[in-house]
Amino acid sequence: MIDFLHISKSFQGKEILRDVSFSIEDRQTVCVIGPSGCGKTTLLRCIAGLEKLDGGVIHGDGFSQNKSHDVGMVFQRFNLFENMNVLQNITLAPIHVLKMTKEDAEEMAMTYLKMVGMSGRATYYPSQLSLGQQQRVAIARCLAMKPKILLLDEPLASLDPISRREVMDVLRKLRKEITMIMVLHNLDAVAELADYVVFLHDGKICESGTPKQILNTPSKKETQSFVSYQKNLFYTIDSNNFDHPELNARIEHYCNRFGLGRQASHYVQLAVEELLNLTTIDNQINIILSKADNEVRMSLDFSFKDKGKDILAEENIEEDNLLSLSIIQGLCDVVKECTENGMRNIHLELNQDRLLLK
Repeated sequence: MIDFLHISKSFQGKEILRDVSFSIEDRQTVCVIGPSGCGKTTLLRCIAGLEKLDGGVIHGDGFSQNKSHDVGMVFQRFNLFENMNVLQNITLAPIHVLKMTKEDAEEMAMTYLKMVGMSGRATYYPSQLSLGQQQRVAIARCLAMKPKILLLDEPLASLDPISRREVMDVLRKLRKEITMIMVLHNLDAVAELADYVVFLHDGKICESGTPKQILNTPSKKETQSFVSYQKNLFYTIDSNNFDHPELNARIEHYCNRFGLGRQASHYVQLAVEELLNLTTIDNQINIILSKADNEVRMSLDFSFKDKGKDILAEENIEEDNLLSLSIIQGLCDVVKECTENGMRNIHLELNQDRLLLK
């Protein structure tokens, strides 16, 4: 077990981490989540010894921050040497720090490259690799130093869906094989990989517990707000001149997060477009797109100031717009409309079979 006790860190008088304490068991995975600027990356850098602690201690059986190879850190930008090929990137530290022979270092490097599915790219240079491949090489480079704990800062960030799946496959292999602390925004990955979740807010631990506790039944309002925002897509339209391409891009990105294909995002975009066609944009319209946790079911919720009539009632729709209603009904298994607290609310649930079409 490694204990992180009362960790504090400030920069230029501003407190970034405040009295952060948690423990991690051998071969356990802890995921650190929280809004941007809450101190997640700073926490990893403090654990890695890249930043000096202003307060607190880190200790554990056989673990020492003074041994640089006790901690391996995979940075967001990978930090691979562009002038070295994959094999050279991995063997550099074992040869110069661990004093291994070149032959032994290369043999070990190939073992880890095979583990991350990159043994066929040993002679490639970073510029010849995709971002997902570079991420896997960066992980292999850390593992080659045989660290007691592996730190990963947003290992899935900026990756396309295919690369994300490849890196997730590697992380699944490593889980239970090595002690890991990783910063993640992807809550589906957190739910799958984490044994324990730490939610940071304003530099301190607001709430911590199992993934089920933190992601499904958080007790603090800060955690509830963060989880809701991460799980759902929120968009507000306040004029006919809203940025339609941006909304479509955000819908596509949201669908990609869950491994759904382009066809799925097309159906969601179509449902939004047809619903907007039935709604006069003369005041603010709030849109929430969400996905069910345990099934491929996506919901669209529209809310706007009540106009005194059912938007989706056939008798209230002009003949030229009846096709829009027909398309919505064909795309969705559930279509509901109600008024609450002066707001008109429309709830759609898209057909699961359509979302799964390739």
